[in-house]
Formats: sequence, C-alpha cells, structure tokens
Amino acid sequence: MITGYPKAIISGLIDQVITKLNTGLSILNGGTAVSSSNPLPVTKVSDTTSVSTTSNGIITTGGESQVLLTAKTRKGYWVRNRSSGSLYINRAGGSATTSHFEIKAGDYFETPIWENVSTKIEIIG
Repeated sequence: MITGYPKAIISGLIDQVITKLNTGLSILNGGTAVSSSNPLPVTKVSDTTSVSTTSNGIITTGGESQVLLTAKTRKGYWVRNRSSGSLYINRAGGSATTSHFEIKAGDYFETPIWENVSTKIEIIG
C-alpha cells in the first residue's frame, strides 16, 4: 500500500503507464521516433570479406605443445575435440600447458565474435 500521496496523483501515474503500455514505447534517434525514414545509425565494422579454411589433423599425445594455428590475421577459429581425453589451447601465443584453456573430450570451442586473434595458437593433448 502506498501512503503519503494523494490518490489522484497515484491514479494519474498509473493511467499514464497503462496508456504508454497500450500505445507502445518509442525509440528515439536525435529526438525523433525511429522509423524507415529515420533509422538507427549502424556502423559497419569491416568491409573485408573472409575466406574459410578447413584443416584436419592429429594432435600427438604425450604432453608436448604443438602449433595448431600459425600467427596470422584471422576473424576467428573453432576446434572440435574428437578424442577421449582433454585438449588444452594457449590463445596468447606461447606454448600450451594443461593449465591453459581446456576443451574436454567431445567438446567444441569457437572464438567469441569480438575476438580477432592473430597470435600463434598452440595445443597440447
């Protein structure tokens, strides 16, 4: 229960909220409602097209770090672990150890959309 406010004020506020909910909320761009003639501004991040490269390989077991991807500009990558044991990747450019990012048996890892990695990626299994 709301106390200390006249019923007319509370009733008026509730009526305004209900009216807004029934008529829809407006998104403004520069003080004007967004529409087909006044769209929200969009910035294109890159005009560069990308080409997918697929490769398959075998990771040698035994605790020795191996190069998964050489250093180069890339928009992302993904790794699928088809083995029965964990794989570990170092996304920062150095040798991989079992304290790095773990990809468990049967799991899949994909870089986040914002992560444009150009460093060498190493893996250990």
